[in-house]
Amino acid sequence: MSDYKPTIGIEIHVQLATKSKMFCTCDNDSVTAAPNTNICPICLAYPGTLPLPNAQAVQLAIRLGYGLNARIRETTKFDRKNYFYPDNPKGYQITQFDQPIVEEGYVEIFVDGEFHRVRVERAHLEEDAGKLTHPAGKDYSLVDLNRAGTPLLEIVSYPDMHSPYAARRYLEEVYAIATTLGVTHGDMQHGNMKFDLNVSVSKDDSLGTRTELKNLNSFRNAERALVYEIARQIEVLENGGVIEQETRGFDDAKGKTFSQRSKEEAHDYRYFPEPDIPPIVVTEAMHEKEADIKSIPLPIAIRRELVELGLSVDEQDVLIKQKNTSQFFAEARKLVGEKGERKLVNWLVGEYQAWIKQQTAGDDADSFVATSITTPFTPQQLADLIALELSGDISSSQAKQIFAEICASSNSPAEIMQRLGIEQISDEGALAEIIEKIVAANPQAVADYKAGQAKALGFFVGQVMKETKGQANPQVVNKLIQEKLS
Repeated sequence: MSDYKPTIGIEIHVQLATKSKMFCTCDNDSVTAAPNTNICPICLAYPGTLPLPNAQAVQLAIRLGYGLNARIRETTKFDRKNYFYPDNPKGYQITQFDQPIVEEGYVEIFVDGEFHRVRVERAHLEEDAGKLTHPAGKDYSLVDLNRAGTPLLEIVSYPDMHSPYAARRYLEEVYAIATTLGVTHGDMQHGNMKFDLNVSVSKDDSLGTRTELKNLNSFRNAERALVYEIARQIEVLENGGVIEQETRGFDDAKGKTFSQRSKEEAHDYRYFPEPDIPPIVVTEAMHEKEADIKSIPLPIAIRRELVELGLSVDEQDVLIKQKNTSQFFAEARKLVGEKGERKLVNWLVGEYQAWIKQQTAGDDADSFVATSITTPFTPQQLADLIALELSGDISSSQAKQIFAEICASSNSPAEIMQRLGIEQISDEGALAEIIEKIVAANPQAVADYKAGQAKALGFFVGQVMKETKGQANPQVVNKLIQEKLS
């Protein structure tokens, strides 16, 4: 079974963060709109209407093209992709076929401790279709055309991935690039990014017959769907069967893929140039608008730095995929210096993530949710807290207490320490008196320590912390106890 090699290519549909739709002035945000209210004659393809390309959508496509290390075409055009489906009022989709705006780029991903490139074949502009809903127990479907005309950039990779995990890393990296550059709002739950996964298996370097897993919008489910589909294809081949080229869906509850329809080929769509939209010339001025990208640290550059710092992949992901957290880390890092970097990471991936989960009723905080929450403290406040901890003025437990108060009140660490009366006891004379009493009251623990039982030291430290209500300096306490017992 392990002789089979999976090969995966991905098409990602990124909803662009424009104010209006791709070819009309309707609002691009229909999340709260009643069905079929955010539409116009252009959305509905009334006879005599003319589409007008959204200039901002074109500009965002150029911007993302830079983020994908790709080439931007000097001249690009729109085409008609013909198909009939109830959520497609035109009977065709306006898209780009042979002259996409973005071509031949790559995305770097970090897998198994190494950086790998996934080549991007193209990225083209197009409009989204509407949405079909299927009421439970009914023999009909409902059509909502609010999404019809939503501007999308479809990013098509080469089949350069060979594991479900690598595919997930690629999806997450594209998401991070697109949100960092402000190309999309990144709200996965409302269709800001959807993807189709093309997967095949074979025993050599040739490509097997592929299936397409359609319309996923969760990184976790993308990985799950690929794991199942690869195993399914291998089982079919091992039993002497043949893989059919088809489109398949993924049942999240069952964790299985299921057949939807046979896969269409390009000629089935009868592409031809869109007669109502002339070709678009990408000018030098349009390129110059994206000059700021050079000063924006892209996710992969940040990841390289974090790898150098020795951070785990999970720690890297928090500081990269959560846009707000990434920006916060960049600012706070300058304030804490090299000595405080490790503690800064610990706070952001530990206590701060726990706080985010509290704000989301305990749900796992995905990158969009985490980014949409306002950070309750400033880089300076966290830097001040870390400085107090590093200097020994407060213990780690006191630091956590202060951090919780910062999140609740947004006051500075100094203000909170004054209000709560928090002060770390580092006076050796005062601590020596406390230790003297505790040692005298616990002769058995003394004997245990002298017999080589290391946990006895922890017992004494714990007793001192209890006696001082957590305010004793643990470094000083450790030193004094060891001196006393020896």
